[in-house]
Amino acid sequence: MSGCKNTIQLMIILIAFGCNKEAEETKPLIIEYEITHVSSHGLSDGAIDITVKGGLMPYSYNWSDGITAEDITNIPAGEYSVTVTDAGDSTAKADFAVTQPSSDTLVFDIEGNAYRTVKITGQLWMKENLRVTRNPQGAEITSYCYGNDTNYASTYGRLYTWDVAMNGSVVEMAQGICPDGWHIPSDEEWKELEMNLGMTQQDANKVNTWRGDGIGTSMIRGGDSGYEALLSGRRNSAGYYSLLNEFEYMWTSTEYGENAWRRCLNIMDDKVGRWNTFPKTYAFSVRCIKDE
Repeated sequence: MSGCKNTIQLMIILIAFGCNKEAEETKPLIIEYEITHVSSHGLSDGAIDITVKGGLMPYSYNWSDGITAEDITNIPAGEYSVTVTDAGDSTAKADFAVTQPSSDTLVFDIEGNAYRTVKITGQLWMKENLRVTRNPQGAEITSYCYGNDTNYASTYGRLYTWDVAMNGSVVEMAQGICPDGWHIPSDEEWKELEMNLGMTQQDANKVNTWRGDGIGTSMIRGGDSGYEALLSGRRNSAGYYSLLNEFEYMWTSTEYGENAWRRCLNIMDDKVGRWNTFPKTYAFSVRCIKDE
């Protein structure tokens, strides 16, 4: 009888030992993580680094953006989630929020007018058209409100001839009438912007035509570029205003003979116009770009 008791006790010990071992191997899945947030508005340099503990290895990973690797890198700001499945089909899920700095960092002109900004890849642009009435030295300049109606200035900005926009300079990337630390973008800087938004080099180089499918639409208010053009129209050399809410014309700091390069956006065309055909006496909008 004593032998039977010993056998039962041994079996209990073995079973207990086995259960404890199994419990060790199947602890609940736990997801630990470290988030690297986007360094500047509009960039895609965020990352999520996870570490999984518990469960039965190996693990598989299913991210909300379709990635099946353990970690994700080079991601934009946004909401992400991952589901981890172990070898025993147990699962754990975690949600993450990758943030970015605000796009609405303000820059002020000499009169104290505030302008929102937007980072588009490596360039920092004003998100609004200039509406300043004095140059950086404080001298009054000639500028125009659409239809000579000052009520338009706060929304659409003012219109400037090329010479006024450049503050008398003919040097590419001159400060012009932009705030200190900013300048009138060159034709090449406009091309860089357009290519950052997806235009090909071949299209960017085209002359006196509309180019880059979808790029113009992305730059108009409501588009996904953050540029937010409001289609402020123009004033021609004879003083006639036209095309408000239909077209936007922006000067570059690059001359072309007696004329200068410009950019055009059209509510009825999804492309961006690159032209050198109008004289500098036309009055267009001005967007400034931050000095490097």
